[in-house]
Amino acid sequence: MAEDKPDTRFAALYDGARPAVRRPGSSGVDLLAGLLARFVLAAQFWTWGQANALPVIDAMDWRAWITPEPGLVAAARIWTQNQFDPELTAMLLLAAALLMTASLALGFLTRLAGLAAAAGALWHIVFILPEAWPTTLAWGALGLYLALRGAGPASLDWMAARLARLG
Repeated sequence: MAEDKPDTRFAALYDGARPAVRRPGSSGVDLLAGLLARFVLAAQFWTWGQANALPVIDAMDWRAWITPEPGLVAAARIWTQNQFDPELTAMLLLAAALLMTASLALGFLTRLAGLAAAAGALWHIVFILPEAWPTTLAWGALGLYLALRGAGPASLDWMAARLARLG
């Protein structure tokens, strides 16, 4: 008589052990793609902010970083059609660019930053400069990638998610 032995294919079900499951977004490709997308968008927001702000004289004064140049204020006047204060709108745009640069560089709240980048790219294509659609579409695609996939393993978001699962 043959011994009744469980089939080895189902042994993991009987021991209580589970096969290792690879989490989405944890591969080397996600690491590289997340880093590159974050770096490119952060560099784009940083250079845009520095090009549209007055030169920073005192780096310790927070207002120096978000003081818009007259060209950005004039553009904000056109964009808002004088419905909002153009000076305030330009300052808010510079502050958002600075915060998104920091967020993307650290990988903190990256999905929100990516969503904001994609929405900003859509706004730019539709209302501001439709002629620049190829470049703007590329920035929007990078933002959409980050909104959907996250920052990747080399980020504060990833670290916080891993720590949250430990407790």
